[in-house]
Amino acid sequence: MKKVLKQYNNFSKIYSRDRGVHDEVGDRRFYKFLSSINLKGRRLLDIGCGDGSDLINFEKMGAIPIGIEPSEKFVKLAKEKFPSLTILPGKGEKMPFSKKTFDVVVSKYALQTSPNIPKILNEVARVLKPNGYFIFLSKHPIRQFLEKINTFKGKNINYFEQKVVDSFIYEKKIHLREPSHPLSEYFSKNVLNNFDLIDFVEDYDFPASEQINNYIYPTFFVAKFKKR
Repeated sequence: MKKVLKQYNNFSKIYSRDRGVHDEVGDRRFYKFLSSINLKGRRLLDIGCGDGSDLINFEKMGAIPIGIEPSEKFVKLAKEKFPSLTILPGKGEKMPFSKKTFDVVVSKYALQTSPNIPKILNEVARVLKPNGYFIFLSKHPIRQFLEKINTFKGKNINYFEQKVVDSFIYEKKIHLREPSHPLSEYFSKNVLNNFDLIDFVEDYDFPASEQINNYIYPTFFVAKFKKR
């Protein structure tokens, strides 16, 4: 999985340059959920903050944002673009923060890059204060299942088995290889013991995401949780 993480160093600049156009649909869905929360003076953590552009938006909304990012090139780029922001190298599976540190935790297109989503969700529950909010946008498992079929040419495809699959984004300008996940990893019994599900939406963003066989299917989903 080290190769999976290191690949993000290869396209940090093109991702940063084009995200405003290609992520428009997901951003609209994500920020609609976030806008219902009063962020003024709230400590907010962004897991997988990329080039830091969202952190600036969170700051404008009144939050006190901190970002963590596993790609060293993304961290460097973010600090160059936004030197006033707090951006730390780090992974969602083991975050360098104490219990109950944040009022809000968010993540966009980062959870699915990990082979161990349940571990990240346990960490979110640890660092989030009671009644705090967790909002994340992630690739949809149905999309990853179709990508798995494409990657392995339809041979012995198991939706529940984790495989690293090929994924093409931004009109195929970027080629990713990421681990697949079933929906149950995001909404397990353990997750629902820690959080109440407040809202959920699924949507598609072709051609930002590759459209396989001209099917219409969800390419991403956004979930809003409240910590118990």
